[in-house]
Amino acid sequence: MRNETIRRPLDDGTGLTLLKAMCVEITQYLDRAQKVISDEIGSYPTPIPRCDAQFNHLYEQRTRVSETLIRMAALVDGNLPRTDYLDSITAFVDSAPFTDDAGERNLKSRLKAALANL
Repeated sequence: MRNETIRRPLDDGTGLTLLKAMCVEITQYLDRAQKVISDEIGSYPTPIPRCDAQFNHLYEQRTRVSETLIRMAALVDGNLPRTDYLDSITAFVDSAPFTDDAGERNLKSRLKAALANL
């Protein structure tokens, strides 16, 4: 017997619950990514020249992750219109990679498939 998801319209409240759950999953992923990047920055050998491309890339990654994390956390804690959730999840799925982690690619793929089924 296959495990099938029951499709329900977004209006019945179940859709909003699913969208919030997706935002929680994104938030958890971004929180872990932020910790990993912050650890890399913290253990970076000093002195760090201003032109160090790798360090600058890590710093930019951390900024992107932090900004997206703040937006997603606001969705998790808020009671916003469904379109706000859909737009933010779609933006995350379509965004450039935050890390080189295969887990991120997997998460984006699963979220994209879930959005297609809504």
